[in-house]
Amino acid sequence: MKRLLSAVLAAAMLFVLASCGTDNPSSLPDPDAESVPPVSTQPTPEPTPTPAPYSNPLSGEPMDEDISANRPWAIMINNLEQALPQCGVSQAKILYEIPAEGGITRMMGIFTDISDVDKLGSMRSIRPYYAQVGFSYDAMIVHAGGSEAAYSLLASTGWDHLDGVRETYASAPFQRDPNRMQYGIEHSLFANGPKLIEAANEKGFVFEHDGGEYDYGLTFSEDAVSQCTGDAQYAQIAFNSYKTTSFEYNAEEGVYYASQYGGPYMDDDYGVQLSFTNLIFLRTQISVIDSYGRLDVVTTGSGEGWFCNGGKWVEITWERADDYSPFQYYLADGTPLDLGIGHTYIGIMGNDYGCEVSFEMPE
Repeated sequence: MKRLLSAVLAAAMLFVLASCGTDNPSSLPDPDAESVPPVSTQPTPEPTPTPAPYSNPLSGEPMDEDISANRPWAIMINNLEQALPQCGVSQAKILYEIPAEGGITRMMGIFTDISDVDKLGSMRSIRPYYAQVGFSYDAMIVHAGGSEAAYSLLASTGWDHLDGVRETYASAPFQRDPNRMQYGIEHSLFANGPKLIEAANEKGFVFEHDGGEYDYGLTFSEDAVSQCTGDAQYAQIAFNSYKTTSFEYNAEEGVYYASQYGGPYMDDDYGVQLSFTNLIFLRTQISVIDSYGRLDVVTTGSGEGWFCNGGKWVEITWERADDYSPFQYYLADGTPLDLGIGHTYIGIMGNDYGCEVSFEMPE
């Protein structure tokens, strides 16, 4: 009986061992199962961009290189209606519009770099107050002619300037555009940015500020609109009964698009309408000083003004200690004004009747 029981047990064990040795893969563990990561259903996160280490001192825009020691360029631009459209002006970080004689205005663009600007202009003559604006940036000045008072000021100060009328340069940076002569030869002179740099080298200009970084009196904020209190979806500055410049706010892009002479203010060379993150309108004393109607525009001392950003506006004040100091801007309580990051338009008008700022679009 014991032999029979032992035989039965042995047969059972053989059956179990045979079953464990089966070739059925479904019954075997996958030796690589733990090394295969599970498939994720979550999207791969975008890498966080590394912020640029520097910023443009005239616009607050991020930059990969430090240009704080570089002197900018202050360039006179013709703004007569028959001289339009202008070229290269959209590349200015700050654009001034100031009256000249006869009710017209001229522009002075403040550029940090003109090495890629092939056509600038048309060029126009300079007056002392435009030169004084250039002084406030320690800028190299470019113009085509000027009043005797302006030439005297530039000579007495020894200021670095390039003139397209009374001087010539081996690099020939100034050229006439024959297609622009139909309205007068005075509207046909243009400058080439790279060749202006060559001419400045010919003249021995120093391209960096004395002592390195220069204080332009400007600070920038991503929330500059928080300083503003009134609505400014539209803004207009009237320099006189003849000349106005208007701006419409584009909320999607966060900029003001400029218009003048009844149409968009265009840069013909770049094919764009001029736009600005910041608008600054300043009041000062402007007076006629001679029989030609030339003006004296006070650019030092203090005065009132308006600032627009992000579709809003606020009253401000301005100060400037002397001809070689930067403009300083303040809120009504004396807090320094922050500009938004981007390009800035600055219009300087007189205190007379007809010189007005409006934030209501005309019907």
